[in-house]
Amino acid sequence: MHFGLPAINGLIIGIIAIVVGLIILIFPKILNYFVGGLLIVSGAIAIAGGSVLPGVVSIIIGIIILIFPHVINYLVGIYLILLGVWFIFAASTLIIGIVTIGIGILVMFFPDILNFIFGIYLIAAGVVAIGHYFKWF
Repeated sequence: MHFGLPAINGLIIGIIAIVVGLIILIFPKILNYFVGGLLIVSGAIAIAGGSVLPGVVSIIIGIIILIFPHVINYLVGIYLILLGVWFIFAASTLIIGIVTIGIGILVMFFPDILNFIFGIYLIAAGVVAIGHYFKWF
């Protein structure tokens, strides 16, 4: 079994991942604003492509995220709690369910933790990508 970090390979992408990870750690809300802007742009593209309802929904959600940047973190927290409940009752995996619910509650109380975790992930993935490029490991 081989464990690897997805979608980040090569020297240039590794450097970009490290820089973006550092920016996210310095300005944690920037990730939320980026997601909000991305939803607005994808909504405009969907409308231009003829998908009016998904486009309008994407634009509305993007605007909500830009106005209330922590809303996306709370949605992830709620999702994790519901996923944990599903793990416990539907999938019969008690430990994974309890851990997932715990992480969801942690995200609900400390919403910026998601941004810090993603920033750290990007830095780690960038280091791994650069290490693979130079054949350090």
